[in-house]
Amino acid sequence: MAAKGVRVRLTALAVLVVGVGFAVGGTAAVFLVRSQLTSIASTEALTRASSAASSGALPSFSQEVSRDGTVLRSSPDLTGVRLLALWPSNGPVTGTTRLPNGDYHAVAGVLISADRALYSSVSLEHVEEGAEATTYALLSTVPFLLVAVAGTAWLLVGRALRPVESIRAQVAEITASQLDRRVPEPPSGDEISRLAHTMNEMLGRLEQAHDLQRRFAADAAHELRTPLAALQTRLEVGLAHPSATDWVALASELHRESSRLTSLAEELLVLARSDGAAADPEWVDLDEIVLSEIEATRSRGADVSLSPFSAARLRGHASELRRVVRNLLVNAERHARSRITVGLVAGSDFAELVVADDGPGVPLSERELVFERFYRLQPARDRDSGGAGLGLAIVREVVAQHGGRVWLADGSSFHVRLPIADT
Repeated sequence: MAAKGVRVRLTALAVLVVGVGFAVGGTAAVFLVRSQLTSIASTEALTRASSAASSGALPSFSQEVSRDGTVLRSSPDLTGVRLLALWPSNGPVTGTTRLPNGDYHAVAGVLISADRALYSSVSLEHVEEGAEATTYALLSTVPFLLVAVAGTAWLLVGRALRPVESIRAQVAEITASQLDRRVPEPPSGDEISRLAHTMNEMLGRLEQAHDLQRRFAADAAHELRTPLAALQTRLEVGLAHPSATDWVALASELHRESSRLTSLAEELLVLARSDGAAADPEWVDLDEIVLSEIEATRSRGADVSLSPFSAARLRGHASELRRVVRNLLVNAERHARSRITVGLVAGSDFAELVVADDGPGVPLSERELVFERFYRLQPARDRDSGGAGLGLAIVREVVAQHGGRVWLADGSSFHVRLPIADT
């Protein structure tokens, strides 16, 4: 219906524009015909007056007038009529007059002598006939032309909108299980082709987001299932042998597993929030966040050195940037042999945070994979020492949301670059 509505509106607009053009052009044509025929009649009257003045004969619709306005001679058809009041003192004069019978005439006057002039007139009836004929021709032709314009516009607009309707119909058939389908892109390179290209790009983004969501849900379910199964198994064993169960030890194990579940749930919520719309940024002192998180890491017994270090203030979200610093420090603490080094440098356009450890490092082939959700290096597969594989993924999501980027250099040195300008 929308396409038909556009088709109707464009056809009506084409008819309206052409109709207005015909009206203006027709009016101008009638005016030009009238003006041209009047000019021809005036020229003919002037020729007759000049010829009569030379020959002395007095043709029809002619009269000889004295300077004081007295009609000296007049043809029988002009008895009691003064053709023109203008005196041709500086050359021939022309004009129009209306005779007593109602006819309009073109009049021209020339001097015969200093005190006498001769005037002749030519009927303008043919001028009105020409104007009426032109008007009738336009009124008879324009409706057929407007019908032809309407039909042509209807066909052309329909042909132009046919690819749009095809795109709409195919998009309407695409469901969540068919996001790999694409609409055909016309090779014309025009607006329709660009629309189809944009639609295919949107479908690609939707497919990518859908796959990411499905993979994320499957990975989350897998990560949650293991600790939940461990909890259920230990409880079932304890309930099956209540007298032989060390309930204190069991409670400690259950507390440890529930803590891991709580941590995993919090990380999943952080990732869900980072995928959604962010709140308005505010000014954040990144150096204060780094110092606070370093103190928390040192309180757990880790050896953290700070070099180089400078103040850095930028716009962002303090809680999310704090989680970035914390996750990098926790990751370094997990893999370091003895020492962690933190650096913060502020430039004119960006601030760069570096968190490095003296651990074995990440192989070159896995330096991009460590930022994927739920990815863990082989040494970190142990759930008692490793995480859920979401810490670095959260770092990348938050940094990207702030307009920055994160990368791993030298296998154990994480670099976070954030813009100083308003993000």
